[in-house]
This record gives sequence, C-alpha cells and structure tokens, in this order.
Amino acid sequence: MRKLKGLRSFSLYQKFALTIVLLGLLPMAVLATFIANKMIRDYSLALRGQYEQAAGYVASSIESMLDSYNTISKMPYFYNFDSHGAQSSYLSFDHFRQILFGEGYAPDTMEEERKRDMGQFLQYIQSVDSYISGVHVIAQDGEGEKQSFHYSVYNTFFLDPELFETDVSYENLDKSAKKLILAPPHTTAYFYGTPEMVFTAARNYFDLRGPVGNTPYVGTIFIDVDLKRLEGIFRSVEFTGNEAFYVVNEENDCFYSNLENRTGRNAAAELADIEADKDRFVIRTPENAYGLSVIVSLDAQTAFGDIRRMQQMMYFFVALSVLALLAGSFYFSRRLIRPMHEMMDQMSLIETGNFDIELAIRSKDEIGVLSKRFNQMSSALKTYINKSYVAQIKQSEAELTALKSQIYPHFLYNTLEIIRMTALEDQGAEKVPEMIEALSEQIHYLIGPVQDMVPLEKEIDIVGKYVYLLNCRVGGKVQLTVNAPGGSKIQIPRLTLQPIVENAYVHGIKPKKGKGCIMIETAIHEGKLEITVMDNGVGMDEEAVAGIMRLFESDEPGVKNEYNWQSIGLKNVHDRIRFLYGEEFGIRITSTPAVGTMVRILLPLQKMMEKDGA
Repeated sequence: MRKLKGLRSFSLYQKFALTIVLLGLLPMAVLATFIANKMIRDYSLALRGQYEQAAGYVASSIESMLDSYNTISKMPYFYNFDSHGAQSSYLSFDHFRQILFGEGYAPDTMEEERKRDMGQFLQYIQSVDSYISGVHVIAQDGEGEKQSFHYSVYNTFFLDPELFETDVSYENLDKSAKKLILAPPHTTAYFYGTPEMVFTAARNYFDLRGPVGNTPYVGTIFIDVDLKRLEGIFRSVEFTGNEAFYVVNEENDCFYSNLENRTGRNAAAELADIEADKDRFVIRTPENAYGLSVIVSLDAQTAFGDIRRMQQMMYFFVALSVLALLAGSFYFSRRLIRPMHEMMDQMSLIETGNFDIELAIRSKDEIGVLSKRFNQMSSALKTYINKSYVAQIKQSEAELTALKSQIYPHFLYNTLEIIRMTALEDQGAEKVPEMIEALSEQIHYLIGPVQDMVPLEKEIDIVGKYVYLLNCRVGGKVQLTVNAPGGSKIQIPRLTLQPIVENAYVHGIKPKKGKGCIMIETAIHEGKLEITVMDNGVGMDEEAVAGIMRLFESDEPGVKNEYNWQSIGLKNVHDRIRFLYGEEFGIRITSTPAVGTMVRILLPLQKMMEKDGA
C-alpha cells in the first residue's frame, strides 16, 4: 500500500516518463542483448559452415589431385615400347616387367639398353604432369638382384640411393599393398643441386602372368610431387590470412602447413594441443580415400573480432539511446501534460459560462493547434452568444443557442479526458499526436462556418473521428457500422449523432468491459427521416427508459447524481430537435437488458431535403 501511495504522489509527467523508461528502455536492453547473442550464435554457425565448406573443397581437391597420380602410377601395367625405338602407348602391358627382367635383350648390351629404355619410361612418366619433379623405380630382376632407377628433369645426377630409401621408408614399405602409398614430405637432397620439398606417391608393381591370387611382387615405382602442387590448391581458396592449415595422414605426419617448419614433421602433439584449446576455432575434415585430412585452425578472438566490435558498438548506441530517451521522455511528458491541464482548467470556466479566456500558444505542433482551436472556439461561442443577446432574438432561439453552448464544452471535456488517460498508458506517446489531430478536426467542425445544418455524411465522419479516439483509449474494442445511403443529400442539425454515440458507449458498451458494436442506419417512414443508433451494450430496463423519457419532458439539463450530470447529450439533442421542428419530432428509446439499446432520431424528411436544395 505504501508503494501504491508513493506512486500516486508522483506528478503526471513523472508517471508518464517512468512508464516510458520501464516499458521502453527495459525491453530495448533485453532485445539488444538477445540480438547480440543471436548474432554471435548465427555468426559462429555461419563461420563454421564457411570454413567446413572451404576445408571440404580443399580436401576434395587434394583427393582429385591424388586420383590423377594414382592413375599415373598405374602406367607400368600399360606401358608399351619398341627396344629399337622409343615408341610408347597404352595398348598393351607387361613390357615394364620385361625391361626390369631384361627379356628380349642381348646379354652383352642388356644393361645399357635396359637403362636406356627405363630412362625413357621414367622420362615419359615425368612429362605427364609438370609438378612431378622425379620418378624412381626399385625392383628385382629375373635373378632376384635389386635394380634401382632414378630420373629427374631438374637434376641429372642421382647422389644417394640410401637417403632416398630412407626418405620413402622403403625397408618398411608394405610390399603387398595394391593401392597408392603416400610418403610424407622430404627434400630431394638425393639428387645433385638445390633440394626441393616434395611428397612421394608410390605403387607396388606385381607380375600378373600367374594364376589369380598368385601375383608376386616385382618392384615399386615412386613419383616425387612438388609441394607447390598442394600450395596451389590452398591459394585457390580465399581465406582471411589468419588461419593455420595442416594436411596430415593417419599418423599425423604433416604433408603441408602454411606455418613455418611444420611440413614434413609429425604434428600429433601440436594438433592435440590445438584441439584441446577452447580459445581456438578448429575444423577437421574426415580422412579421404588416401588417408589425408585437412585441418583449419583459427584463434577465436580473431575469428569473432569483427562481430564482437559490432556488439560493443550496439551496446554503445543502446546506452546513448537510453540517455536520449530518458531526457526526451521527461521533456515530452512535461510539455504534453502541462498545456492539457491548463486547457482542462479553462474548460471548467467555460462550463460556468465564462468565455473571456485565452490559452497561451507556445508551439506550432498539435498542442499549439489544439490551443489555437480552443481559443477560436471560445471566441466564437462568446461572439455567438453576444450577438444573440444584442440582437434580442426570439426566446426560442436563445434557448436553442444556450443548448448548443452547453454541449460543446461537455463534448470537448470528455474527449480531452480520453486523450489525457491515453497519454498515461504505455503507447500514449505514439497515439496522442494522432488523437489530438482528430480532436482538432472535431473542434474545427464545432467552430467552423456558423450554420445549424450540416450534411449527414459530415456528421457521420465526425462520429467516426470520435470512435477512433475511443478506440485509441480502449484498444480498438468499439466497432462502428454505418448504413446511410444518400448521406451527402440529407441535412441534419449539427452535433446530433455524436452525443448519442457517446452515450451508447459510456452507458451501454463501457460497462461490458468496453467491447461492443455501434450501428447507425437511416430509413424513411411515414414522411419522417429516422436515424437509428443501436448498440449491443448492457441495455436498460423499462424503469430506466421511463426515467429518461420523463427527463425529456422536464426542464432539467440532465440527471444529477452525487458525482455529476448524466444524459446531458440525449436531453440536449432532443430539446434542439423539438425547438426546430416541433413536439412530434425528437428522440425515441427502446432498450432490452443484456441485449442493447436502440435510439431513434425522428426528423421531418421534407425539411431535411429542402436544406440541401432538393
């Protein structure tokens, strides 16, 4: 209770500003945090997907490259040659074995001719691909003697057979393997000249002449491939430049890395540390058909650096927005509520009949326009009343003018109250300017050209503005339906429908939690124009309807209860119609409790049409 009393002690603009802060800034901060976290998650998923796609592409390209060397390594099975020339083709097989075993050669020239023919074969293999830097064959001849042949287009002198066999692990080579074997990168120091980094693709050669399942090992062909071939694959993919790449086999021997001194070494310990580091972003592709995997590693702080900076910038602008909204809400609430209080105070004076008032116009916005229209209304009412008394018009016209002067401030006060209550709500800052504009149009309608009769179409339009203001207050719960054909040709007394529609809402729909429907229809019956205003509100019993009809016959302006006057609008409209057209016209009421109320306005049809010039 103390908290509630403390809240009530706040001024109106303080409550409005507090509402803006709680319902505007708090959701903004929550939304900003949610968006920032979602950006991080989405960016992480997108980044991982991008690197997985890039790493997959690299792995696929490496596999395609090795497929080509796999095919090249099978050439010994299809090699054809002429010992008296250099003819070669893929039309037959087993000639490679014949060269190794020395078949078809004269004994005294066999070594020289076999070396020549094998050199032609190795040179042919090397010429197939520009990245092949060397080709080697280690085999056994028909006598079981070890034969070694080496060729490189860049280096003509082979220096160290033992170094070569060590680099390609010849002694540990699986001589029964029938698939391509990859030896980790090493230098070509076994050739004369500047060593280059290569990896070696090897394939065992078997004697296929025997029965199925009995194909003895003959030898192995080794193909040195320049590492620039792998580098070219990575250069074809766009990366940020801050990544670490590894291409490793099952034993984590590094075939390629963009980091210095990694290629050719075993990276098992280093990769274990990287994958265990939670501050690193690691992608590892599955092993391809040749047992190679591609690993991409990136520092998480570097990977998320841009998105983190964007997140910080977002929080910075949210903080600025919070400060700006705090300042703006206090300024706007004070600026909005103060003139409305002044206007309501002046309205109390108008209700007492004092029209010698004038509001200060401090701006040109909606509040300024409303103040200006208010002053115009006050001046117009004063001028109208003064003219009425100076001209000493008939008593009936004086009474009619008094009725008009009575309903204008009553209508305006109620409408301003709606705007004031809306300003206190959550979305008041967005709705109030539009509501003030709608009210300004209604005031302009009230104080426009001084004429008693207006088109029914215009009167309905003003009612629509009033219902719009209601819906701004109650969240669109009031539905207005109109069926009034020919409304532009029918003239009715100004401000006839609005008081009745207002009464339908206040006493019919509002008690039903403010949700309902109001319908306006026109009909012609026995030479009279009937305008019916129906609502589906709470309705009235017979006693309540009888009380209103008794009020219509009395001289009282309305029903006075302990708080204020009621039914002023209905009484006012009824009296004006009777003053203008006689006792047989006016308002008739039919109502059923829990069903609704129907108010019929009876007007002389001929006079309504004559005013339009018909």
